[in-house]
Amino acid sequence: MKRCWDSSALVDALHDSRIERLAREKDQFTRPHTLAEIFSTLTGGRLGVRYLPDDAAALIKEVTGKFNFANLDATQTQAALDSAQKQGVRGGNIHDWLHAKAAKKAGVQVLLTDNHSDFVNLAVGFAVEAP
Repeated sequence: MKRCWDSSALVDALHDSRIERLAREKDQFTRPHTLAEIFSTLTGGRLGVRYLPDDAAALIKEVTGKFNFANLDATQTQAALDSAQKQGVRGGNIHDWLHAKAAKKAGVQVLLTDNHSDFVNLAVGFAVEAP
């Protein structure tokens, strides 16, 4: 199944072998920005443990090494910003909106996230599920 992963789902994959198996299937997508979000989470201590930067980078590479990366170019990003108000997007929710737009561009069936409520009104053409 073609899936797009947000950072929360990928952090789960690093700590749960069942979810990691899903991440290792073919046709898995994320955005390049997600890698930085995971690194921030792992090294910043929000999990109650703080990884060394080299260890965090290695873990991220291990789980996403065969991922496809979906991204928006500048024109697509500006179009997403132009449509943000109509979708009720403001503040930090813009990052979720851009993630949803990249997922749609990739043609995924599912976007995996622990933050379902962040995507509930943004998912068009795909389901939003917990990993």
